[in-house]
Amino acid sequence: MTNDLENDHRPLPVVLRPVADELLSSWLVRHAAYYGVTGPFFAKWLRLGTPNLSTLDHRLGLEQVARLSEKLRCDPVTLIAMTFVGATSQSAELICRGRVPQMCRACADRHAREGASGAVPRHWRKAWRVTCPACGVALSDTNERPNTRETLRETSPFGGLWREALAGEAIIERFLRGDCSFELSPIALMRALLVQTWRPFGANGCNPIIGWALGTLIPEFDELARPIKRRINHAAVASLPISFRPALLAGLSRAIADPAVLNAIRDETILRGRRAFERLREQARIDAHAAAKSHPT
Repeated sequence: MTNDLENDHRPLPVVLRPVADELLSSWLVRHAAYYGVTGPFFAKWLRLGTPNLSTLDHRLGLEQVARLSEKLRCDPVTLIAMTFVGATSQSAELICRGRVPQMCRACADRHAREGASGAVPRHWRKAWRVTCPACGVALSDTNERPNTRETLRETSPFGGLWREALAGEAIIERFLRGDCSFELSPIALMRALLVQTWRPFGANGCNPIIGWALGTLIPEFDELARPIKRRINHAAVASLPISFRPALLAGLSRAIADPAVLNAIRDETILRGRRAFERLREQARIDAHAAAKSHPT
């Protein structure tokens, strides 16, 4: 019995080194592979209270932290930093769940060379990124084009908006880091731009067809988005296919650079879409004000 208790509290003989910004679940899955067991079996052996290691990226209890810290010889603060547990409510809604939608091929190759094949950094789940913060390379779409070596800049139909998309990415980063200069929350504006509306179709303006607020700024967005309209929802920005992300970020950068364009968007958005757009634009103002108060200069 004594020996069993000693083994239960004994650290793992080999603890793998995490890659920069690695997700906790990714690190644990790599340990499971190293010891030749499945992720659920490893979670059970660690007595984490859940067979799904990915849940720890968003919910991590004190007992789980203590257990992992003991078995993996890791500082609790470092463990928590490998998760999204401390994410603000605004950034949390921009964290992708399920399958990782994007990756940096250059970093993935480097991880493999360094013996950390399959490692998943946290920024591969951030739905406002189009470039890798570690090396600056454009990310690649893992859902639509899993085997291509091309990056999002080449595969997205909105690659021509790349410079504006980079500006939009930088805007979100600045806002989440506490930049108080914004009159409107960029995150709420992203939701507003994905509000669904209707647009006149045909020479006489009859037979309206579905569109989005973003289509006022980038008309081709409507045409390309209609076939997958069920996947585009202003209440779930993180579920937007990554190939459409450059268009959303480009639209955001235009709206931030010239808030007057929001009036033009409102005028082109009708029925329930207009009401939703107006509500989210007001929410953007409220959220920006709240963020400024929480980060006083």
